[in-house]
Amino acid sequence: MKRSMVHTATAVAALAAIALVFTGCSSSSKTSAPPATKPPAAPAPTTTTTEGAGQSAQLQVLTGTATGTSPCELAAPTPASPGEVGGGGGGSATNASKVSVLVSEHGARGMVKQQNLTEAQQMELDQQMTEAGAAAARYPTVATALAAGYQDSTTYVPCIGAHYTNEAYAASFDPSHPSELLYDGTQPDSKLVGLSYLVYHPGGTPPPGFAGPNDHWHQHNANGGLCLKGGYVVGGEADTPAQCAAAGGHKALLLDIWMLHAWVVPGYECTWGVFSGECPQLGGRLGGNAFDPPAPDAATSKAAASG
Repeated sequence: MKRSMVHTATAVAALAAIALVFTGCSSSSKTSAPPATKPPAAPAPTTTTTEGAGQSAQLQVLTGTATGTSPCELAAPTPASPGEVGGGGGGSATNASKVSVLVSEHGARGMVKQQNLTEAQQMELDQQMTEAGAAAARYPTVATALAAGYQDSTTYVPCIGAHYTNEAYAASFDPSHPSELLYDGTQPDSKLVGLSYLVYHPGGTPPPGFAGPNDHWHQHNANGGLCLKGGYVVGGEADTPAQCAAAGGHKALLLDIWMLHAWVVPGYECTWGVFSGECPQLGGRLGGNAFDPPAPDAATSKAAASG
């Protein structure tokens, strides 16, 4: 789809920058360490409920699936954005304060209970997942993404990855053409870990996506939105306007921008679900890669979050 079809200058400015983040611009070389081990199997029955972004159904976040010991949680004890956890509803609250952003982030982390599909939905989803898997196979490294016209829009973020965006695919949802690719670092040989479908869709509701009720789309509009510098995210929703300005950016609401992750890459079948906002297997360090040890302040952040 041609770039000119992406609606208005507002959409164009937003489309290159949609990921989560307290961004620093540093990066480091990837080590040869194997992928992080999966967290222990989680208990199933106990749940809490949260409202999904733009959706009327109550979502059940399974208590115990966020164990506190996964690589993601050790690297980022507080999620980067309320839009990434649970059903993503926290990312739609444009007037949420910094405190409420942090509270909503911490409270909804984990796996959302999956709902049953009809036979027709399952058949359609199977086809869509085949198409998504084929798309993932085309971009195994950052070098292949850059060669195909994707551009970096965030540094590496634990639990999610480094985002590489192609605005040309953001006008509508197409499982064969994800508008963002997620990598385990920012070096040319960094490996693909997942897909992200970033779609411009006005009207206040998520765009059509994967078949069935389990693809919970999210936004990043809490507390005035992300901090953008050109087409790059340099700060998260919890940042104040002053903090954002100090980073050289400006706070921006992306009211018609919706995002959905799809963890379809072999080896990163994330245990919180194929459409989870976060992948618990992705640890590492902000601005580095998935194989770095957590940042020295991660333990301090974890203690503060649990206190």
